[in-house]
Amino acid sequence: MSRDSNITKIIGKDNLNKLRATKCLLIGAGGIGSELLKDLILMEFGEIHLVDLDTIDLSNLNRQFLFRQRDIKQPKSTTAVKAVQGFNNSKLIPYEGNIMDTTQFPLHWFGEFDIIFNALDNLAARRYVNKMSQFLSIPLLESGTSGFDGYMQPIIPNETECFDCTKKETPKTFPVCTIRSTPSQPIHCIVWAKNFLFAQLFAADINVDSNSENKDWGTTDEDEIKRIKQETNELQELQNIILSGDNSLIPKIIEKIFIHDIEKLLKIENLWKTRTKPIPLNINDIKTDLTDRDLDLSALWSIQDQIQKFSSITSKLMKRMEEEDNHIEFDKDDKDTLEFVSTAANIRSHIFNIPQKSVFDIKQIAGNIIPAIATTNAIIAGLSSLVSLRVLSLLDYAKISKPTDLNMTFTTKASNISQNRYLSNPTLAKPNCNCPVCSKVMRGVMNIPSNIFKELKLKDVINILAAKYNFDTEELSILDTTGQRLLSDFDFDSLDEKTLEEIKVVPGSVILVTDETEDENGMGLKPLELYIEAKDINIGKISDIALPDLKIPLVQMTTPEEQNNESSTFETAVLQTNEVINLDIDDDNEDLKKRKLQEESSNATQNKRSKHEEDDMEIIEEDDIIELD
Repeated sequence: MSRDSNITKIIGKDNLNKLRATKCLLIGAGGIGSELLKDLILMEFGEIHLVDLDTIDLSNLNRQFLFRQRDIKQPKSTTAVKAVQGFNNSKLIPYEGNIMDTTQFPLHWFGEFDIIFNALDNLAARRYVNKMSQFLSIPLLESGTSGFDGYMQPIIPNETECFDCTKKETPKTFPVCTIRSTPSQPIHCIVWAKNFLFAQLFAADINVDSNSENKDWGTTDEDEIKRIKQETNELQELQNIILSGDNSLIPKIIEKIFIHDIEKLLKIENLWKTRTKPIPLNINDIKTDLTDRDLDLSALWSIQDQIQKFSSITSKLMKRMEEEDNHIEFDKDDKDTLEFVSTAANIRSHIFNIPQKSVFDIKQIAGNIIPAIATTNAIIAGLSSLVSLRVLSLLDYAKISKPTDLNMTFTTKASNISQNRYLSNPTLAKPNCNCPVCSKVMRGVMNIPSNIFKELKLKDVINILAAKYNFDTEELSILDTTGQRLLSDFDFDSLDEKTLEEIKVVPGSVILVTDETEDENGMGLKPLELYIEAKDINIGKISDIALPDLKIPLVQMTTPEEQNNESSTFETAVLQTNEVINLDIDDDNEDLKKRKLQEESSNATQNKRSKHEEDDMEIIEEDDIIELD
């Protein structure tokens, strides 16, 4: 039986023709994305645009079945498209790039699509795409997996809860002083070995300004800061040893890192008042044995084996430095770099009395790997593609009367929510009234002729906005949410005479406009968020600027209790985001730098579904996990 006849039985001939005329955007070509691409093609979606910025790694091949060994280091998007040509009847257009790149993917480009499928691997990109769908009112199918867990959520802008309606767990970060001086967990030692030791010895020139007075060292202890600065400077000596290729100096490297540096740490008595003191390596344990012995990567090695392997791997990397132009990047699939990081981390763990990890375990941590299961990816991708038929109103036997009749799906057994079923499929909730993305602001697009960014002043924009939406120019506040900068408000007008180009408001910028006027009942106009688009006009004028036709409603800006409290402010009542507004826009405005606002955290309702936000193995970007200054 042909593919067409099967699909026709499900959705009917007329709806199949509609599906073949549908243009969709698929973001991500990894574990879920590659499965989704296959499903969307088999369902006969007419046009599929696939975006991914990543290249194929060896660790992808166990679950991303469109890729082969020969494809390693090739772009995922173009490789995936080539892999499906044998059974493809759709128009496929691949892109290599970051979906958050406003130059490559401006807002009007998103507007070309009928539906968006998210198969992303990081929180920032998910939030960005969610916001783009809200700007353009395009349905979004959000999905993610982690091991046996997974979820799929249709998002209908303005009608159902969006991705940011529920709180998301933010990645953990570690202070530099914890990594460099007082580790207490295996992850601390692994981060030190990968992002500090390996990176400084093999991956880059040491150009850290250790004398910078403004540097945040993560501690105020002067002795500790002095030691960190000295250690950074001494790394240049170790790097010179690495570049020399002299194997006989490897014991000197070990002594410096695991004996002398630890002895210096012990002299800072304040660090050990409430902590167990580290014990430096015994110099008698350091032996020059450069034999590269094969050891069980899933086993815990003895400290002697760790030291021996560290020596032999360091020797191999020293030889590779000359062959690779004195620069080696860490790669979890590169056995040499992985074993260097693993042994260095375990030796440091031994010194600080921290449990050690096997090379296999360290590979998962250092590679930011969350276990992924191919069948979970396939189930979630299949559900996402099937539910899209209801979102597009192509299932006549399962029509919906309102968007909240749609179902989301998430696994339950693996999450201990239910022992009797694998999937749960509750109907969608309405938007959270406290969501900073879909509820707290009005939203629209401001089209500005591309040629007038150099001459259009901020005060002109303020006057245009006031005329269109009946704002009070004396009480208007404008924030550049893209860079988290205050541009103008009632007591700061230093930038009003500057052009948009001068204050770096460009196509792709998003500004938040707030009229801080309140009536006697604490009511005021709802904040307005505008996406700045460039209008392609050869000779544009201010009169050509186009604003959305919106009726901005009155909202409660302060409660009666807050009105009686002289210390309450509009900012703490209305602007409920998780962002800190950076006001350091102009070095000449010292008074501006002092006015930093910490906005209130959104009190969005916590939901068990939020724990399923992760996607696939390489879900968390490296910079999201640690901050090493």
